[in-house]
Amino acid sequence: MKYVWIFSVIFVFGCGQTEEADAPEKVDKEVESGDPYEGLSMKDAVELHIRRELSIAANEPLEYQIYQEKCDDDDSLDAVIAVNLFGKAMDEAIKSGKIAKHAETGFMGNYNYIFYRDGMTGTFTPPMPVASSAKGKLAVSFEPILSSSQQEILVDYRIRNACYRNIYTINNARPLQVHQVKLFDGMGDRNMEVYAIAYEKGKISDAKDVVLYKGTSTNPTFKSPDEVYSYLPKVTKTNEVYERWFFNPTDMKYYMMKQ
Repeated sequence: MKYVWIFSVIFVFGCGQTEEADAPEKVDKEVESGDPYEGLSMKDAVELHIRRELSIAANEPLEYQIYQEKCDDDDSLDAVIAVNLFGKAMDEAIKSGKIAKHAETGFMGNYNYIFYRDGMTGTFTPPMPVASSAKGKLAVSFEPILSSSQQEILVDYRIRNACYRNIYTINNARPLQVHQVKLFDGMGDRNMEVYAIAYEKGKISDAKDVVLYKGTSTNPTFKSPDEVYSYLPKVTKTNEVYERWFFNPTDMKYYMMKQ
């Protein structure tokens, strides 16, 4: 058996919000000392942080979703905020004069971001870009993978008609990406491929192995090209293992196992 390392590239209550009225003073005000979010509700603190970090004006709409889970080993409820900047992607495409070309890739670029808010301290991380098609919003879920005492963060994103998943664990109060896998590719094309993902007892470490099984699914026909960015195939798992990955705690990464 030999081990081959493959480097990986790239968190409920939800809301797509359009900010109005009273935020300008909050966004533009310089905070001389203390916590700038002290006394704010969760929603107001999130929106203020997004606007500050991504330089979004108070009169511009915000598109975001908040996901809550216990992501570390304390008892507090943490939050992952997924932000979509499709409007910015459209504006930049129009300014470039190549809007049709950008539309072909679903406005690919750094227009999807995640933030993490530690539930115990209330502190936010800086924005973490997830390079992907802006037409597709991030989908966040949670799974105990590295240990039973905390939940890892799973972030699914689209690149044209493919879908990928980044896996993050909390390290020093911020998300650390430990793996990336492909969930499907070529959706709607003749050469479509789909995989069923499983988290199984680790063969090398105490952390669970990430296992991709070859899957089958009905290949859809889309009336509009944009439908591919929200479509979720129903995957039937086969018994054929496509890839198995094990976790190396020394460098906090997953490695592919080959036999």
